[in-house]
Amino acid sequence: MNILLAILLMAVTFVLGYVFNRYMELKRKKESVTTTLIESRLADCSDLTTCNMIYVDLVKYERGSIPLVTKKSFSMIYQANIRAGIDLAKADVTVSPSTVTITLPETEVQSIEVDTSTLRFYDERLALFNWSNKEDISAAIAAARSDAEAHANLEKLKMQARSQAESVIYKLIRPAVDESRDVVIR
Repeated sequence: MNILLAILLMAVTFVLGYVFNRYMELKRKKESVTTTLIESRLADCSDLTTCNMIYVDLVKYERGSIPLVTKKSFSMIYQANIRAGIDLAKADVTVSPSTVTITLPETEVQSIEVDTSTLRFYDERLALFNWSNKEDISAAIAAARSDAEAHANLEKLKMQARSQAESVIYKLIRPAVDESRDVVIR
């Protein structure tokens, strides 16, 4: 009789332990998915670059007005690295019992950097009274940056960056959310 009572007591203890453990797991899962948690995960990523474009073009540069005296010009081939992405610190997160909704800010061109090691100059025409090479180079780099900004397909780059950002964020957030909730990214 004592053995039967001991086995029954152990079985009841085991079942109560199992039920308590499941209860605590469910409680932890419910508490773990909060707006604050998701916003902090996104803020950790902050400035997310999701798309890069290498843009190569030719730009013509002219300075001065009198040919051979003050007018100098050249053509320059350059390569620019253009990055686009999203500032995740500006994302808005809403958590409800059935969904986690993440509203992303607009995709932005984060930088346009002209790679000075790729500059190639052609058709150089020098002027007698306009010699400043350093100023010309910096002005040419500024012109190349403006040219890349004006002629590169930045809208397509931003659309691709947006699509990739949504995919990355979904893969980042989905494991933190229990299966009963949908993850919606807007």
